[in-house]
Amino acid sequence: MVPAEDRNVKVAATKTRKSEAGLLDHATSNLLRALKSDMQKKDGRVNSDKLRKDGYSDRLIAKLEQA
Repeated sequence: MVPAEDRNVKVAATKTRKSEAGLLDHATSNLLRALKSDMQKKDGRVNSDKLRKDGYSDRLIAKLEQA
């Protein structure tokens, strides 16, 4: 028999661990959003030509424009 106090206690669900790929994807998304926000504040738009000159890849620029 279980005491009355123990029956009313709620136990928090265990947190699931994120995979390394999930963490990297989330971090990348945050960095893209921050870069885009910063560029929009300074120039009012995302300047793809400037990013290419700075050495950013076309793939990153495409993701940045989608973010």
